[in-house]
Amino acid sequence: MSLDVYTLFICELFVLGFMSIIMLFAWAGSQYDRVLGFTTVALIATLLAMMLSSLRSTGHHFLPIAVGNVILYFGYGMLVNAFRTFRGLPLGINWLTGALLWAILCLFPQFYFSLPKRVIVTCLLCIIFTAVLIRLLYGARTLLPATYWPAQLLLVIHLGFHVARLFLDAGRPNMLHGAIGGTQFTVWTMLESMLFVMGLTFTILAMVNERTRLVYQQASLLDPLTGIANRRALFAEGNKLADWCRRHRQPLTVVLFDLDHFKSINDRFGHHQGDRVLLDFCRVVSQALPPQAQFARLGGEEFAAVLSLNEQEGKNWCEQVRRAVHDSAPEQVIYTTSIGMTAVSPTRIQDIESLLVAADEALYRAKTSGRNRVEVFTPLAEKSELANQL
Repeated sequence: MSLDVYTLFICELFVLGFMSIIMLFAWAGSQYDRVLGFTTVALIATLLAMMLSSLRSTGHHFLPIAVGNVILYFGYGMLVNAFRTFRGLPLGINWLTGALLWAILCLFPQFYFSLPKRVIVTCLLCIIFTAVLIRLLYGARTLLPATYWPAQLLLVIHLGFHVARLFLDAGRPNMLHGAIGGTQFTVWTMLESMLFVMGLTFTILAMVNERTRLVYQQASLLDPLTGIANRRALFAEGNKLADWCRRHRQPLTVVLFDLDHFKSINDRFGHHQGDRVLLDFCRVVSQALPPQAQFARLGGEEFAAVLSLNEQEGKNWCEQVRRAVHDSAPEQVIYTTSIGMTAVSPTRIQDIESLLVAADEALYRAKTSGRNRVEVFTPLAEKSELANQL
């Protein structure tokens, strides 16, 4: 069964209208997400442009050719804004280029009354806009581990269609019964645009949903006050680092920090100043972190770090942090930290939970031995091995 242009036109109007309603409700349900907002405007603009295009069969030219296409490229510009917003980029004014260029070209009769020339410019503008979307999406690939490739495939197919149309659409008017203006290639154009609109609508919804999920997932791994990793993230990433050290035969050091007399800081200077001390401590440690390291807040004034260092390197690093903390004194508030650490060779690397228990024992010794000091816990197996070597 063959479909004429009129049948496809009705189908496309229905698809555009239905997709616009879906996106409108999705936009409202997402607390007016700007990406969905721009996409909604793009769909409504495309729907209006399609409605105006039907006037060509009644002998009208200005509304379908000039106004309709200006609105169409305004819609493409809205898609560019949606993708730029998704990337967190400023909008600028380049999104207006397509609509302005078409409006200017319509001032010239050689273009306005030439269907082949209009087809060529239409194809080129669609190719340019789609290439821009592909480039913007490429910059967001790290944010879209699941939907990136389906979205890129959809855009590449859309770009390829308009490249093919440059060579296949000669711009000959469609004289068939029921046709609504356009060329003999219009049936394929409508079919492709209908599929593209449906695919793009659901793809953008999936992209926004994936981005939101990743944002919440990332937030669940961060301490809300300091912005560093929390306990859950430390165990996940710390065990990954332990596995990496085991595979690459690198030593592993686990460190626990406890801010000395932190309760007295809150009592003397207030909780606001206590929070500033916590932030300052995170700044000091983060600046001192070597490559292949994880740092996290376990809760309250207790922190932990997992590093790919041997025992002597780990002890030197802990001393460096201890001195830097003592010397930092944010807003003249002097504070110190007690540090407990343990280090193991690649062949004796255990899970992070076990090593934290050992580091906690060393931290306890540091606190009972006067605080503001570094204590090292060496497992018995390591001590025996060291004694045999001597």
